Amino acid sequence: MPGAALFETLYASGMRISEALSLPSDAAPPGTRMLLVRGKGDKQRRVPQHERAIAAIILWQKLARAYAGGAPSPWLFHSVRNGAKALTRQAALLKIKEAAVAAGLASPERVSPHVLRHAFATHIHSGGTDLRVLQELLGHAGIETTRIYTHLDTSRLHQMVRDLNPLNEEERITAD
Repeated sequence: MPGAALFETLYASGMRISEALSLPSDAAPPGTRMLLVRGKGDKQRRVPQHERAIAAIILWQKLARAYAGGAPSPWLFHSVRNGAKALTRQAALLKIKEAAVAAGLASPERVSPHVLRHAFATHIHSGGTDLRVLQELLGHAGIETTRIYTHLDTSRLHQMVRDLNPLNEEERITAD
C-alpha cells in the first residue's frame, strides 16, 4: 500500500531512502507542500513536495489508518501489519518495484530509490535549477557530490552550442 506514496515522494523530493523511511507521521502537515527532512549528519532541511506526492501521502495515511482501525503510527511510511514499525529498506524496495509495475514503466526492475533520486536531480537540473539549489535539495555537503548526479542530455547540449555559440550565427541565419 505505501508503494505509490513512497515512489511519488522519492521522485518529487530526491530524498535518500533512509531519509524517507525515517520521516515521522507528521512530516507532511495538511496545507503545506514542504517536508522537514533529517539527513546525513543529523542535518535538517526543508524539501518541497509535488502535489501528486502530497495526494499520494494523504491517500496512504487514510488507507493505513482504516486498515489499522484508526491506530496512529509514529512513522509516515510504516509496516502495514505493525504501524509501530517503520517500513524496512527491503520492504520499501519491493513496494517501489510494485508501484513501477503498476505505473506501466518499461523497465520496472531497474527502478530503485537511488534511481528515483538520480532522476529527480537530473530532471530538476535540466529544467534550469541552479546547481547550488540542487545541492541544498539533495542535502549534499559539497558541490562535487551534486555534480555526479547531474547528467546533461547530449542532444540538449548540442542544441545549446548550436543556438548560443556566436560562431554559429551565420548558420542560424541561413537556417531561418
